[in-house]
Amino acid sequence: MTDEYVDIHKLAAEIEAEVRARRAAGEYPPGFERELDRLFDRFAPPEVSNDFDAALERAEDLVIVDPVIPVASNNPVLGVVKQVMSKLLGWYHVWLAQQISALSTAINTALRLLGGRVVELEHITGDVARARGAGARLPARRDDRVWNDIVVGALRGGSGRIAVLECGEGALLEALAGAGLDAYGVEPRAAVADVALARGLEVRIDDGAAHLHAVGAAALGGLVLRGLVERAPLGELLLLIDAAAAKLAPGGRLVVCSLRREAWGVNDTAAEADLVAGRPLHPDTWNAVLPEQGFVDVQVHAAGDGAYVVAALLADE
Repeated sequence: MTDEYVDIHKLAAEIEAEVRARRAAGEYPPGFERELDRLFDRFAPPEVSNDFDAALERAEDLVIVDPVIPVASNNPVLGVVKQVMSKLLGWYHVWLAQQISALSTAINTALRLLGGRVVELEHITGDVARARGAGARLPARRDDRVWNDIVVGALRGGSGRIAVLECGEGALLEALAGAGLDAYGVEPRAAVADVALARGLEVRIDDGAAHLHAVGAAALGGLVLRGLVERAPLGELLLLIDAAAAKLAPGGRLVVCSLRREAWGVNDTAAEADLVAGRPLHPDTWNAVLPEQGFVDVQVHAAGDGAYVVAALLADE
């Protein structure tokens, strides 16, 4: 890294890798980090605490505005002036304090009611969140050999950095690097990312969609979507396409590696199909949605019996 440019995501990945290395070496006792979080919540002011109830109680303590105007002073003359002003303005100060206290009480009451509804909503949606969490922990096992050559061919000749979301254990990323392409991977599961890192590949441990949204506008020359295209719900996938159009430079290349529907839920993807909210799109669907976001020359390539690759260019402005 240079003084002119600091890659925040790379720096965060390096820090996280160092923490995991020290944790693995036993420098951090079990539960040490959780104990730090508990100590912070215990001694930190409610204003910065993660405890909603404590913060609300603090707000309720501050609801009542004291209508008494302080008149004490070390200067006798100034003290007399303050007493006179207090008598002249006291009625107005009391009225104003009553209005502020009433407004604050109403806001705190509304917050308590809203907090109760959020708790109920969390209970109702808890089963969905738990299923999504279980699905997110599953690695996206794919046989990258079926589309390696197609992806390398689709990206060769382009310029700029290439991001691979989600890169898994790095087989596809390794093929891109072997072809001389400037590619890096993003993988949300640390244990899976460690396998790719052990290969000497550049990998960021991050959620694929979150990473893409954090990338600068027109900062990428190429983008490969792998794994998450079958797993993400349709709405999230459409937002991902929007983000791809914003983060690719004009003329940038988008490549989608996907399983076919008939191969989804079979063998290695059986657990994914049960636990994740998404499913593979039909190849024709990519032909329908990509041009709406400015992609041209959309091509679908068969990759074995159970997979396909979509390649498209972002139109020049």
